[in-house]
Amino acid sequence: MNPPAISDLPLHDPQRRHGTPLRVAIIGAGPVGLSVALQLHHLGAALQVEVFDAQPDANAALADPRVLALSEGSRQLLAAVGAWPEAAATAIRHIHVSQLVPGLAALPRVLLQAEDTGLPALGYTVRYGELLAALQTAALQAGLQVQYGQAVQAVPGADGESVNLVHQGAAAMASPDQAGATIHAPTAALSAPSPVDTAPAPPTIGASQAVPASAAPCYDLAILAEGGAFHTQPARALRRDYGQQALVGRVRCDRPHAGLAVERFTPGGPVALLPLGADYALVWCAPPAEADAIRQWDTAAQIAALQALLPAACGRVTELHIAGGYPLGLNAQWRARQGRIVQLGNAAQTLHPVAGQGLNLGLRDAAALARALAPATAVTTSTSAGLDALLRRYDRGRLPDRAMLLGLTDLLARSFTWQAPGAAPLRAASLAALSLLPPLRQHLQRRMVFGWR
Repeated sequence: MNPPAISDLPLHDPQRRHGTPLRVAIIGAGPVGLSVALQLHHLGAALQVEVFDAQPDANAALADPRVLALSEGSRQLLAAVGAWPEAAATAIRHIHVSQLVPGLAALPRVLLQAEDTGLPALGYTVRYGELLAALQTAALQAGLQVQYGQAVQAVPGADGESVNLVHQGAAAMASPDQAGATIHAPTAALSAPSPVDTAPAPPTIGASQAVPASAAPCYDLAILAEGGAFHTQPARALRRDYGQQALVGRVRCDRPHAGLAVERFTPGGPVALLPLGADYALVWCAPPAEADAIRQWDTAAQIAALQALLPAACGRVTELHIAGGYPLGLNAQWRARQGRIVQLGNAAQTLHPVAGQGLNLGLRDAAALARALAPATAVTTSTSAGLDALLRRYDRGRLPDRAMLLGLTDLLARSFTWQAPGAAPLRAASLAALSLLPPLRQHLQRRMVFGWR
């Protein structure tokens, strides 16, 4: 039997009654999706929230070794919902920023320090899997359910006041008004939490059952929190391929890092060392051909090339392991809302990793959306229009922070690779000015930690 067309799916739940809670679907149970769900729970929002994820089970992404850079502001947001992995995080207390100018011995640099702004740290590093585990544990303790194995897509209802979820495989092959859809109602949920004096039990997952389309519920709002990597995304309004790849891995130096992070701008792209445990996490940006060549070199040659790019503050590189690489680009849209569908995190904007701002921006978006939605407890004729107005205000309110970071990361990613005459001295003068003007430096630090309001 052919699946029903989307136009045949119910746009209104027949059980809906005046004053019933808003029904919200969150697509993506990564850090941003779980964060917005937990924020809504802790704010006491009287909403019906359901979380869907394409991963087969809760354990699938826990081994992800990617290293995340989180600001002190993000730590505060996560700690407020009981999801900060304190034992797994390494504090960043100093950031050494400089540019490499061939032939110039005295290189301009800026040293950002947590004590300048009265913060315990400027940021933290944590592995993706460790952060996700903390969020999953917090979700278990909050009684939130995540329905795994569900690759779903949000499709606007014809009435403009509802959203349907359709199976992504079917929806991807046709336009929204023609695609076939198989709706799934999973029985899966995260398992109950373990006692506090034992290690958390691995989350378990149940089976997924297909149900007739006539029984499929609709939603008042869908939150897209799963965007994927730059090279896998469809093009958005703001798209730029930086012609760089990021090589990621681990570095050990002969000098303890003592909470020091390094951001070195080179003609080929930025190189960052982020303290992680006793070692550094590496993000080495270079043109694709150069990055491919580096991966083919032996370890001694890789160490020599990296050492030539780094400032003396790091010490001497003694070990280097490059784990992989990925293309870099900007892919974003100015507005993160389309009707009753709101995009968060990489679903709204994918940034260059320079300055490590992508996930921090996504977590701030999630917290702001939760604060906006918390009072919206019921759907009536009047509050339905009110929900649209609320979402418009949220979108406008987040635009300054998003626009500033989109522009800043794009400028940093490109401007330090410009080789026009006079470009290098101008960049040097900018770094020197930042170093010599403490109020400007401190203002920039706080904005990178807490965002632009």
